[in-house]
Amino acid sequence: MSLYHANAGQAEIIRTIQKDETYVEEIRAQLSDTLLLISQKNWFKYQHLCKLIAEVLYHHYAIVHNLQTLGEEYTGIIQVDANYVMLPNKALQIFAILLEYGGEHVVERILTRLQMAIDRSDELLPKAKENFNLTLDAMKFIIPYVRGFHTSLFYISGGKYHISKRLTGINYVLIRNWLKENHSIYGFRVLGVVTLAQLILSLVVKAKAYWKKSKSVSTGVARKRPAEASESRRAASGRKCTLCLEVAMDLSVTQCGHLFCWSCILNWLDERPVCPICREAIKKSRVVKLQNFS
Repeated sequence: MSLYHANAGQAEIIRTIQKDETYVEEIRAQLSDTLLLISQKNWFKYQHLCKLIAEVLYHHYAIVHNLQTLGEEYTGIIQVDANYVMLPNKALQIFAILLEYGGEHVVERILTRLQMAIDRSDELLPKAKENFNLTLDAMKFIIPYVRGFHTSLFYISGGKYHISKRLTGINYVLIRNWLKENHSIYGFRVLGVVTLAQLILSLVVKAKAYWKKSKSVSTGVARKRPAEASESRRAASGRKCTLCLEVAMDLSVTQCGHLFCWSCILNWLDERPVCPICREAIKKSRVVKLQNFS
């Protein structure tokens, strides 16, 4: 079908996302509460998936029936394909949702699994293990910055807010084009430039710290020997988290001295700010992710 439209601007897209997030959060909370009532153990293991399931449930009905979401209806925008000719393929829309809300988590899990496999390998030299681990740590560090830079560019030039929309070619168009807001464009551009500058500055500082860390590994200064570091990581990865009862991923310690998976303890503290073992009051800012732990 041919559409007479204006490309949806930053203001319309952001309002759409905020409106949809309100309803998605209600679904997520209901799913999380239901899972907690069924099994506390399964809540520890799977409650992080409630967000993804809520997104799929919320968008699935609109996609299957070729309808707008409540947020899209509120702002008067619709999704179209890369050629601005027709509605996007339904399977492509579902894939975009899975990619947006589950892709980053999957990538982080893959990188963590790779690090554990490298540490367990008896074929790699200690030096090679350290270099591989430093590279994987750098990739983990870069992931949030990719999303940040993409958001900054959206504020500056508009277009696609979600990385998944860019990868799948799905666009937003404003059907009621006479309602397009042009007066806020310059404000968004200023916000984008400021955000971009902050990200670049932060990246430069972190890159310098990473370079120093890499240099200390190569010279053997102010760092454990590679074999010792590998054994430390292996010892940490062999401990079990008392929340999910599985091998701890990104072992972390609370101020009261108890050890958990990084994601498990943060998810727990989102619901109740106390240690799940001793019930001491805990702040998320006081949880420390352990490095080179033995």
